[in-house]
Amino acid sequence: MGQTSFNNLSIQDKVLLIEDIGIELCSIEFYDHRIFLYAFDTLLIEIYKNIETKKVESITVASFGDLDKFTSRITLPHSLRTKQSGNSIDLIY
Repeated sequence: MGQTSFNNLSIQDKVLLIEDIGIELCSIEFYDHRIFLYAFDTLLIEIYKNIETKKVESITVASFGDLDKFTSRITLPHSLRTKQSGNSIDLIY
């Protein structure tokens, strides 16, 4: 699924897709929100959930600039394995 197709979905459909097949990478607290970062298909998705009301307020495709706040907290899922070949590392799914 591409970015445009994802953005055209309703917030309810986005929640269902992410909960069903998304992979949670990490989350942070930012003011009155918990921001979750998910891997979904070929996209990285941010979900803004209000801490007080526990409601999802926004689901968007993360830009490179958005990722700065997560870089110290991101860990790769256990399902990813690495194999070193020469000077590079290949990810194996």
